[in-house]
Amino acid sequence: MNNNTRRVWLLFGIILCVPAFLPLLRPVNYSRATAAGIALAGWFTIGWIILYRSQHTSPQSNASDALKACKIPIADVKRITSAARMIGELGPSADLDETKRAIVEAARLALSTELTALFTIDPVLGDIECESNASTKHELQRAFVQLYSNYITDRERRQTWTVDHISGQDMSDKDAQQVLIDNNIDTIIACPIRSDTNACGALVAFYTSAQSCLESYIQIIEAITAQAATAISYALSMEQSRYLLDDLVGANQELALQATVDGLTGLPNHRTFQQTLSDLCRRSLVPGARPFSLVMVDVDHFKIYNDTHGHRQGDQVLQKVAKVMSSDLRQGDMAARYGGEEFVIIFQGVDKNAALVAADRIRRAISEQAWSNGVVTVSMGVAEFPVDTTTAGELIEYADKALYHAKITGRNRVYAWGTACTNDSNENEPTCEDSPQKAVLVVERAEEACAGLVQSALASPSYIVEVSNSAAAAAELLRTRVFDIALVSTEALPNNDIRTLGSLTAIHPHMPIVLLATDLPANESREALRRGAADILLKPYNPAELPVVIERNIERQRLELRRLVQKSTGIMLQAIEALVAAIDAKDHYTAGHSKRVTALALAISDDLNISNEERYALELASKLHDIGKLALPDSALNKQSPLTEDEWRAMREHPALGAKIVGAINELAYVSTIIRHHHERLDGTGYPDGLGGPAIPYLSRIIAVADAYEAMTSERAHRSRLTPTEAVEELLRHSRTYYSSEIVEVLRKQLIARGEIKSAENAA
Repeated sequence: MNNNTRRVWLLFGIILCVPAFLPLLRPVNYSRATAAGIALAGWFTIGWIILYRSQHTSPQSNASDALKACKIPIADVKRITSAARMIGELGPSADLDETKRAIVEAARLALSTELTALFTIDPVLGDIECESNASTKHELQRAFVQLYSNYITDRERRQTWTVDHISGQDMSDKDAQQVLIDNNIDTIIACPIRSDTNACGALVAFYTSAQSCLESYIQIIEAITAQAATAISYALSMEQSRYLLDDLVGANQELALQATVDGLTGLPNHRTFQQTLSDLCRRSLVPGARPFSLVMVDVDHFKIYNDTHGHRQGDQVLQKVAKVMSSDLRQGDMAARYGGEEFVIIFQGVDKNAALVAADRIRRAISEQAWSNGVVTVSMGVAEFPVDTTTAGELIEYADKALYHAKITGRNRVYAWGTACTNDSNENEPTCEDSPQKAVLVVERAEEACAGLVQSALASPSYIVEVSNSAAAAAELLRTRVFDIALVSTEALPNNDIRTLGSLTAIHPHMPIVLLATDLPANESREALRRGAADILLKPYNPAELPVVIERNIERQRLELRRLVQKSTGIMLQAIEALVAAIDAKDHYTAGHSKRVTALALAISDDLNISNEERYALELASKLHDIGKLALPDSALNKQSPLTEDEWRAMREHPALGAKIVGAINELAYVSTIIRHHHERLDGTGYPDGLGGPAIPYLSRIIAVADAYEAMTSERAHRSRLTPTEAVEELLRHSRTYYSSEIVEVLRKQLIARGEIKSAENAA
């Protein structure tokens, strides 16, 4: 609709509206006024619609008018519209390359040429890149860039440019012009692509003949370029967002990995272990849940190895130990780095006995590895949840104490908390006493005649040798390092004074020192021994003697340490028994109770298949099973009537209190678990932890039967004692619910054999 037509229709509408006002000139009549208003509104609406339609024609109409004006066949309208839609329908998932291909294809359709190209500038590198259809050769692309690269890169240029009759043009680059001529290019239409973002480039159409409707193609290419600029800007933004997102995801994954995994060994780190342990403890306290075991692992003599062979070799040792540990675990088990040279292993669903076997298998595998510098061994400590404790902190503490026991009893072994025995190495396997890794400190001056002889004699994987050239330097070394033995030359002592030997023994009193002397009078020999020397070796000596002297003194020191431990345990037992006697003194009704329970428990154990170590642990635990009553008030112990609820609640805490008292003593800590659970019942109704069935330690079950029988046959303040027959009947009544039927039956047979009860009375 042209402008004249619009004016005619508008005038016609106004004329039609005039008659609508004529009824208003007559006397007032509301119906006529209403009719006139309706007519006026109707005609005004018609006029407005006509005017609106005349001013808001569709883009398709404009395009059609433009095409008709340029004499482009109307059949090409669908093709051009399809090209525009091709760009407009690019979705958010389209990447930059897909967007470029769509723009080139749209230009090919809309501009009626098989030679189209899209030149863009890489926003990072600044290079000119080209996307084209198959017909646009690379040499043609290069020629265009050589001629018009400044047009492409100039962000201020926004005007379309055309070049026609190329063969007749005087171009700056003749070679590039010749390439265009060789490819029969006659006309070029190029439109810059610009946007407020990083989008920059040009859309180009090549024609092999002169174009009569060049202005129309310019309008079309500018329309496509406007769409292309938006599409490319969006694709660039999406691509950069994807890169940023990938970087962010990668960074988050790296942070998550660093937060959960140890960087050196690849194992879960300390934080991950603590979280896993906490969750596992919480799940294992649910009724019916299976127990699990924790193993603390420590690399033996690692500091010496690290200082001797370097941190790189030390790191390789930790990596290899971690690999061996993790490769021998089941699905669901966990090995983690606890810190330094310490590791932890969690065995899910197994008790400490099974964990002891599994841990010892790992220990053997580590010691059997091919190490570049001697042999590497580990010591291990095992604790079980919830048998040994019901808290994660105490579980770690008990496993660590078991590890400590494995260390002080010789290393390269596994020790379980709550048992008296360890999974020591086999007789045919090198134990710590025979371990090839002996840390030897040699103190001698470099100018001595025999200097270097010790190192030569001990040049084997069995020894790690550290040399110090003076007593003062050796003293500094001993403050940060631990050695199995020291070989000290008298010439390295200040002024050859034997009395200065004491400065070394004072640092590590339990480290044997062998004095190397050329000639030593008897009085000086006695002084050396008094000052701490364990042995004296006179020069010149046979190098073959050195290993014998070293092993002899290390073994002697080991036996001495064991004797001291036993002596310390004996002294501690005397102190504990004195405390037990104090309990008997507080309550005359229970006087001698612990001794009678001990005798009865040991008698029962004689007919059970337990080891000597377990029998010794049973004896200690039986003597100390009521040690927790020291914390109870006298009023509860000596009360003549049944206990109140509060008093009974306090009484039920004495096994846990006793375990805590004994657990604080390293030499006796392994029996604390037995003491803690001697009042548990098979059906789970006991105390303090409500354990049931096989979760109750076997030795605790023996004490439970002996304790119950002794209590029932003893006089109490609030009841009379039962006869042995009545007590056995009571035990049999609660067999399989409270007490082990096997242990009760052993007790019954022993009482019959001793004549304390009659067989016929218990036959029913």
